[in-house]
Amino acid sequence: MTINKIKVCGITDLSIANFCIENGADYLGFVSYSDSPRDISFHESKNIIKQLSSPINTVAVTVNANIDNAKEIEDSGFNFIQCHGSETPDYLSMIKKTTSLKIIKAFGISSQNDLFNIGNYSEFCDFFLMDAKPERSEMPGGNAKKFNWNLLRDQNINKQFFLSGGLDEDNIEIAIKNNITSLFDVSSSVESSPGVKDTLKIKQFINRVKK
Repeated sequence: MTINKIKVCGITDLSIANFCIENGADYLGFVSYSDSPRDISFHESKNIIKQLSSPINTVAVTVNANIDNAKEIEDSGFNFIQCHGSETPDYLSMIKKTTSLKIIKAFGISSQNDLFNIGNYSEFCDFFLMDAKPERSEMPGGNAKKFNWNLLRDQNINKQFFLSGGLDEDNIEIAIKNNITSLFDVSSSVESSPGVKDTLKIKQFINRVKK
């Protein structure tokens, strides 16, 4: 039986992090991107990670970070780096060679054309993440935009992937029934305002996925 797993992204404080753990989240994402309302420094993230109530996979969500950033992420206690920019396979290879971090590479999807080259990344990634493709005026992720999940059907995606982009309490059951993945990423839909997580929404979302 496939077990569904959840990454709650945009963690900014310890109480919410521990609430997610206690309610069954499997991954916590910490966003390092100055334009995001969920931005948090590696130093602040490190302090939270050190005080977590139980072990959990922790993900540093970055946009075109450099190798020094990757080493700082590792030193901060993260297990994963999520690359949400225009990172190349060579860059991901360098992360693999110089750190022990596992890698999630995010791809913005609006058409099948956006899936053509993802195979080039398979060797260097532990997971992919499929998100709605942002407009030029939008952030690289966390825009609460859904994309056409049918684009992922019948594709030779030889890597487990997180489904992201506009997932909420209402559509998560549809996403699960589509049976295209068992990994789900949520952020803005479990907030009361941008960057402010809502415990009730988190609990309801997790309950829908884990039932």
